[in-house]
Amino acid sequence: MDKHDAERVCTGNCCKSEPSSVKNPHLPIDLTIKQTPQSNTTEEATTSISPHLANINNYVVVLSSGAEDGGKRATLAFSAACTAKAMDLDTQLFLVGDGSHWAYQGSCDGISQKGFPTLASLMESFVELEGRIFVCSACDTVCSLPQDNAGKPQLRQPFIQPRGLASVMEHMVGGSSITF
Repeated sequence: MDKHDAERVCTGNCCKSEPSSVKNPHLPIDLTIKQTPQSNTTEEATTSISPHLANINNYVVVLSSGAEDGGKRATLAFSAACTAKAMDLDTQLFLVGDGSHWAYQGSCDGISQKGFPTLASLMESFVELEGRIFVCSACDTVCSLPQDNAGKPQLRQPFIQPRGLASVMEHMVGGSSITF
């Protein structure tokens, strides 16, 4: 909106103006409103949204913490992911670095934080809500790989798939993310 448009709005002559387009430089939304010359009724209103906003309901929870805090950040991450799914957000949980520890069978056993369900039940709830869990493909079997009592590496949970950073970044574009 330029100075001339602002003056027309202030003088009450906006209903006589040409169709105007207002674009906020900080938002990728273009709002065009057309009004009939003789009235204040809106003839047509259109909104054009940039393609990357098509993913506005995408949500990524990044978990980069392993077992070093007793599962506190993992519990918070899975709680946030379950909450996002309950809000109908297209939610992915991405395990990266030390957070890849949680991708393996048995890693959640016995992890419980005061005031929260167990980590195993949070993970199960997230999967039941059709949430998707990915482990960084570069971190899978490398970072924080838990071992059983015999020293053998644990198997990855069957519902957790390896993915690269590009895949997760693509889901984040236009959406939101939080990291624990």
